[in-house]
Amino acid sequence: MVKEYRVVRILLWMCAFALFAGCASSGGGKIVKRKQRRLPPGLDSTTVWESASLADANFVSARRSKEAQKHQAIAQRNSRKVDEFWNLLEGKSRARNLTSSEKNQFDRAFADGAKALERWKKITGNGQRNEMSASAQNACLTARRHLEQAVRLDPFDKNARMLLAVTYYNLQHIFGQQNNYQKAIDILERLVRIEKGEPELFRSLAENYMALQQWDAAARQFKKAEFVLKKTAFAAPPDTAKLFYYAYMQGDMTARLYQPQAAIALFKKAEKYARSKGEKDDVDNYIKWVNWDGGNIRNSEAWDKILQLEQEKQYAQLDREASRLIPLLRTKKAKLSVHHKLAVAEFEFLNKKSKAVERMRRVYDSLSRQELASPNEEISAYLNTYGAMLFRFGVEARERQENKLALAYFKKATEFEWDQIAKPNFELVTLVWNTPNQAINFGKTALRSAAGLSEYEMCQLISLMVKAHKSAGLYDEARTYFNQWKVCQKGQVHDAE
Repeated sequence: MVKEYRVVRILLWMCAFALFAGCASSGGGKIVKRKQRRLPPGLDSTTVWESASLADANFVSARRSKEAQKHQAIAQRNSRKVDEFWNLLEGKSRARNLTSSEKNQFDRAFADGAKALERWKKITGNGQRNEMSASAQNACLTARRHLEQAVRLDPFDKNARMLLAVTYYNLQHIFGQQNNYQKAIDILERLVRIEKGEPELFRSLAENYMALQQWDAAARQFKKAEFVLKKTAFAAPPDTAKLFYYAYMQGDMTARLYQPQAAIALFKKAEKYARSKGEKDDVDNYIKWVNWDGGNIRNSEAWDKILQLEQEKQYAQLDREASRLIPLLRTKKAKLSVHHKLAVAEFEFLNKKSKAVERMRRVYDSLSRQELASPNEEISAYLNTYGAMLFRFGVEARERQENKLALAYFKKATEFEWDQIAKPNFELVTLVWNTPNQAINFGKTALRSAAGLSEYEMCQLISLMVKAHKSAGLYDEARTYFNQWKVCQKGQVHDAE
């Protein structure tokens, strides 16, 4: 009986567990099922979900909105304080009589500021010592705190404004020495509100903005410096050296903002103030740089990077940068420059000689008849490079006894003018020996361009001309060359002695 009771009890427990598990798995019980959010009357769940997503993208909750408004109010109060102090410095506040208490506060602040400034003078020898110590900086900061308070109390006291201006000037100098450009800017922005008639203060402000690469702000301050200098030149014409610098730097900053036409206009204005050839060359070179690829300044910057990589002998990286840049270039001139630079690196340093000479062939084929007939300095450099590559390929082919291939390379190297054209002509004289008239023609061309030959090579060439003329039956000409050869030989003996 006891045993049966135990069995029954076990079966009851198992049923209870099964019922519990079934409820839990079906989600019908309150244990695992979350309480469903009730939809607003008349709306379906899709509309509610889409509206909620749209709301998240457009506004925040009322609580967060109130918090934001509180911070905005604090910011507005602080901004008003800054604006009020700017107005004080610029003399825009209305005059009023100070109360007795305010007058005492002003006197204390002015006296404390003057004492702090006096400490700075003693520490720095009145600013003559270049290295500003921490104690000098602290003295200036103390002077600033007291004198700003004095100006807040009485913005019309000239002595307080003058001492504050001196303090600002010293602080911007200290921060400039520390390369703390942002602090120097903060001080100079205050200083130019006190002293509006000093163009060099605007220049200093511009240069600090420039150090932080804030090109637009820097350009505005250089423009203000130019304006102030012109307006304050009462006794004599304005200093053209300063006008040149201000205008040139406006052009520089504008170019850094990738505005080519505006930059060129400013450089042309600067050119009017240029006093020396060096200044005019600076303007001309900058305009050429802007126009290197038709005004695409970013490509000009990329070209500068390639030139820098060449100086650093980073030829593999130069290869990557040049290959990336070429498809982006707009003008033929820019493309030829990059192809030439890359070909030299490929030939001399990257063990890609075949690729390099083929690249220079395409450069050569792109040149017009006029460019080949009257090459400028850049085109001459391309022809010299292509000619030298062809000549070296010819020499290597001849060393392998591939005379037919060598002849082709040497002959191609004689089809255009370049600085060493005498060398392939000299080699052709020896290769076409069995056709003496052709050998004579190549020899004459080599002699006309003899600047590319050494004295020894020159004597050899004249000797070959003697033999070629004899073979062609031109005996009188052969005798003339023989006499020249004897003179050449005597010169070599004399040099050897």
